[in-house]
Amino acid sequence: MKKLATVITISFCCFILLSSCEKNKNTQTPFPPAVEESEESTDVDLPPVVMVDGRLYMDMGYVNSSVTCGTADGEITSSVDSSKIPEKDNESNFGTGYEYQLWDTAHINVKINDKWIIFQDIAISSWTIPDCVAHFTAEVTKIQGDSLLVTVTENPDKIDWLLGELIKPVRLPIDNLDYSKDGKTVTAEGLKGCKVEVWFDGTLENGDPETSYPAEPGQIYKIRVIED
Repeated sequence: MKKLATVITISFCCFILLSSCEKNKNTQTPFPPAVEESEESTDVDLPPVVMVDGRLYMDMGYVNSSVTCGTADGEITSSVDSSKIPEKDNESNFGTGYEYQLWDTAHINVKINDKWIIFQDIAISSWTIPDCVAHFTAEVTKIQGDSLLVTVTENPDKIDWLLGELIKPVRLPIDNLDYSKDGKTVTAEGLKGCKVEVWFDGTLENGDPETSYPAEPGQIYKIRVIED
């Protein structure tokens, strides 16, 4: 179990590092290979992990915007310390009382703060943003300081209700933009007229067409420039 905790910790840290370094490639980040068990144990907090049906799932940090049914398949009934790995079904390292839904063969949803958060089976060898995360394709119409003004060009059918017939511009801060000219510095230079794909938490501010302000997604997970 100590070895598994080490693998989870390093996997999570490497995911964060690779996510910030892998620019303009795709939405998939490979997990590193398993590491050898350390002789020394630590009390470092692990990412949120839960065991369901004998499988461990780790928090991806994304909201599932495709959930249409609020019925839960189970509930987390026991918990271990945040530095430990759950060892039995319906046990987590982040508390009890959370409902969960079985989603697909690789993911479950855990209801946290009234949002269905996606957890992925730690046995999966890659970290890809699931299709159930709200996303859209847009064209950059203007660069405004540290933001892009875009027009939505494609909205997946399964989450059409999120954006509907949004005709007003959408403002995107470039904090999560995967684009640079020197391989180091994030820049919006030269992106006018380009297509981008945007993943976000499914919330939208200033979406009312009667308001003059651009619409703004809540939490943006990633902005990827679509290369020709």
